[in-house]
Amino acid sequence: MKKILCLFLAALMCLSTLAMAACGVGDDQKEDGSNNGEGVTEVVSEDPNYACGLPDDLNFGGDTINFLFANRPGREDELVSEGGMESGAIGSAVYERNVTVEERLKVKLNMIPNNDDSVSNSLKMDYTSGTGDYDLVADGTYKAIIPVIEGCYADLNSTEHVDTSKHYWTQGYNDMVTFTTDNRQYLVTGAAAISLFRYMYLTIYNAEKFAEYQLPDLYETVSNGEWTLDYQFQIIQDLYVDSNGNSKSDEEDFHGFVTGDIISVDPYLVAADIHMILKDPETRDLVYNADGVEPLSELCDKIQLIYNNESTHVFKSATYDDVGKTYIIEKFASEKALMATILFYNMETNYNEVGALSYGIAPMPKFSKEQPSYHSYVQDQVTGFGISAGVKGERMDMCSAAMEAIGYHSHQLVRPAYYETTLSERYMQNPQSQEILETIFNSLSFDFSSTCGNIVTSLVIRDTLRPLLSGASNTIASTTKSWARSMERNLKRYNDKLAQLGT
Repeated sequence: MKKILCLFLAALMCLSTLAMAACGVGDDQKEDGSNNGEGVTEVVSEDPNYACGLPDDLNFGGDTINFLFANRPGREDELVSEGGMESGAIGSAVYERNVTVEERLKVKLNMIPNNDDSVSNSLKMDYTSGTGDYDLVADGTYKAIIPVIEGCYADLNSTEHVDTSKHYWTQGYNDMVTFTTDNRQYLVTGAAAISLFRYMYLTIYNAEKFAEYQLPDLYETVSNGEWTLDYQFQIIQDLYVDSNGNSKSDEEDFHGFVTGDIISVDPYLVAADIHMILKDPETRDLVYNADGVEPLSELCDKIQLIYNNESTHVFKSATYDDVGKTYIIEKFASEKALMATILFYNMETNYNEVGALSYGIAPMPKFSKEQPSYHSYVQDQVTGFGISAGVKGERMDMCSAAMEAIGYHSHQLVRPAYYETTLSERYMQNPQSQEILETIFNSLSFDFSSTCGNIVTSLVIRDTLRPLLSGASNTIASTTKSWARSMERNLKRYNDKLAQLGT
């Protein structure tokens, strides 16, 4: 048993570098910022893509770097730890990473927690006033993109030490937040963001129930590229059982599928490889994809078949705060559902409830068999790292060196700690789980209209689609009639703003 476990952990360590490589396949990167994981090869420690290019003799004389970050569940432990036995493997790795960065650069990292909704406002006030209280910033992508447009972040590609081509920075995300023909980039994410893995969506299913209902295990279905929305509908329909005998469908009954009507809907657009905001391949301007409306309508039909089926239990928006974190995973863990859509973070925080089950994992289903590959959506709360535009001169050299060192040493220290402890415990029930986990991470994808859609405050496509996709009728065609003109007008304004940044 110990030998098997060691093999599992060795496979996970290989997988962890594969996952980062899948986010950085370079020439295989698509224009829309997504990544199919095609062309991914095993990465070894000598790979120059993971080698830190910082000079060995940097010395900033013990200066303090003020690091503003969003203090919210799922992200607060990425940056801060007191170390020691009680901090656990991840906390110990974060502490060691911070100490290593400080000693390497002769700096002091001053971590400044802020309310999740206040980081962008605090940065903007600090930058516009010229106070200079903040140097490095960590914020959720959906929040950070607005101060990027407002000029509050520095162009990382113009700094002395940040090398965004390194694979400890996620290349799919890089492309999404790189603008203009000058390739100005204002945010990065990667190994420093545990949330990059926590906020990916997956399907979890009860393996024993699959056997009981004589359903083929999803491992082969996924491996054969046949795990689709149509297939999911086929296996869950007619599985409803009125367990409590009250003649109405409720959360105490058994359902084929359990999900929610808000954030649980978000991954479908990306899983179907539909992108409503693209980038012009030459100018890198943001453009509205009107051609996406027709496939979006077809996607809506497929999702509504699932959502409106008696065998699906949908937790409604009135319980929004707890739907993903608690209700869905609790219903699944109590063996009242065959499968569920969850975040990796749901498993991490509820493992004691689910761990006793014999379960399997799968990516989000594809739109159809003809779709070439799976796509795993990363929620818009993933941490983006940047440098305040108020940082100048030699201080910028110091801050860019710190940013690069944090990325590199996170890949060396924090990433393996997260894989070895959290993921190995929660997902490595069998060798097939390791293969599926590899499939999910190699299919990691980003979508601007989902991850950075908050820039268009008058029309956040992600939010608008939630009630449509999970609703009772398909109104995509009528709802989107006014989108093109509105989006083109808004995106032109933002493209003009981005073109002016740094000039």
